[in-house]
Amino acid sequence: MTQALKFEKSQTAEAAAPILLRDGAKIQTWVHPGNGTPLVFLHGLGSSTSHWKYQLAHAQSMKRLTIHLDYRGHGISTLGDALRPLTITTLSHDLREVLDQLSIETSVILGQSMGGTIALQFAHDHPNRCAGLVIQGAAGRNPYATMSIGDSGRAAIKMMIGLNKISPKWARMMNKAASHAPLVMRELIRRNRFNPALARNEEIENYIQHFFATNPNLFYELAEDLQDFDISKMDHLINVPALIIAGALDKMVPLDECKWLAKRLPQAELEIIAHGSHCPQMDDPTYVNQRIHRFLETYHF
Repeated sequence: MTQALKFEKSQTAEAAAPILLRDGAKIQTWVHPGNGTPLVFLHGLGSSTSHWKYQLAHAQSMKRLTIHLDYRGHGISTLGDALRPLTITTLSHDLREVLDQLSIETSVILGQSMGGTIALQFAHDHPNRCAGLVIQGAAGRNPYATMSIGDSGRAAIKMMIGLNKISPKWARMMNKAASHAPLVMRELIRRNRFNPALARNEEIENYIQHFFATNPNLFYELAEDLQDFDISKMDHLINVPALIIAGALDKMVPLDECKWLAKRLPQAELEIIAHGSHCPQMDDPTYVNQRIHRFLETYHF
């Protein structure tokens, strides 16, 4: 283990510190002291761990040790000298290095959307470091093939990924142009990421803010890498207790994809939320909190 950051159990305020990785990246990391198996929260692509805010608040009210972070090149974390293009595997290795420096041997990893993909990759790469998984709105394979965004939506993603490889400058310019249509973006996000009947305006505004604050070149590098992710092609099973939370109304990762993933995790249990979208943890935070709590209690985490 590398030299650890020390957090006294008597602390009550959240502690935040950048963790310096071997290649120079500074990963902004928040640690809220507590008990039990550490809970690590990972956010989605173009998002932030504010999408887990209700679950973080609940865990902290239960005096649980929680950790969340900005990925390299996201939020206030720096990019460092990472090999480009940025990949899911790189972010998995970053997580291991962060946990090393915090002297955390094992944890339960909670990942939403792309955060769930990183959690799966980490559990595969470092099986002795992952005690359990909570996966929400994450596909176990190429997510674009089944998204309910139509052929035009898939073509648009493909075009932007290709443009980013040929001319990163033009990808940034197009992203900037899109940022000048906030009303259109707000409605698209409301319909595709949330349950329109439950979505809160402040949650949508927060998502838009983080989406356009994300470096578009990194965004499309990771979006391209997601196309090649396939849990069924990994060289060994991910055999830890896993809770898969699926929104029946999810347009980004349809329910059938969550069922497909659940069948490939030997210890998985699938929780279907009938009124849940791609973000059921925000549609119905009370129920999701209770369900995660029951999972943690069942396995004595």
